Amino acid sequence: MDFSDPITAAFIGASATVLTALVQLRYSWRRELKDRERGQPITKKTRRGPVIAVFVLMIAAAAGGFFFSQYVISLRDEDRVTLRAELQTQLSEISASAARLEEARLNEREEVEAGALRAEAARRGEEGVAASAVVGPCKPEGGAAPGSKPPCSEQNAVRVAVCARVPASATVKEVLLYTRFEESPQSWADSRVQAGQDAGQAKFVEKLFERPDGDVVKQVCQGFINWSSEKARLARILVRYSL
Repeated sequence: MDFSDPITAAFIGASATVLTALVQLRYSWRRELKDRERGQPITKKTRRGPVIAVFVLMIAAAAGGFFFSQYVISLRDEDRVTLRAELQTQLSEISASAARLEEARLNEREEVEAGALRAEAARRGEEGVAASAVVGPCKPEGGAAPGSKPPCSEQNAVRVAVCARVPASATVKEVLLYTRFEESPQSWADSRVQAGQDAGQAKFVEKLFERPDGDVVKQVCQGFINWSSEKARLARILVRYSL
């Protein structure tokens, strides 16, 4: 075990003092015994020797006590440092566990939200995305007899593209077509037509087409023509798709 320099010095000093005092006591006792064997009187100086040795032992004991107290303090400091390190390690583990739990919670939340978005997108695809446009009456070219409206034909009909926006990854399942006069009370369910079907001087072209509209959306379009010179028409499409 490593000790600080003051504790090491105190230990060395106390050990040397105790050893010196013991040697001096032994020397004094042997000398006193020899003097008694010879019958010589014991002088004050001779008697003072053990007293000095005992005093030295007391000093050594005090130094040893100080060393022991410093040793105990050092042990407590080491225990405190060890406890602090253990607490720091536990706090680090708790923080790491909390971070992992938070990350797992966020990932779970993202998965739930992504699943909800996918379900919503699938539901919208099944229900279909609608788009509509108002197509005005045809304005024929050329003159006409006074008091009459010149006829229109498919060649000079008003042409528009009715487009619905769907996800770029969508696969079109079907496109339902509807048309009616602008102010007609007829329901959309009763206004359904097929591509290429003449709906009364108006019809949808037979072929639909797609075109990009950004990175995540595309447009599904169906052409519509109106060659009626009297009334405007509403053209509506409903695009059903899957992802």
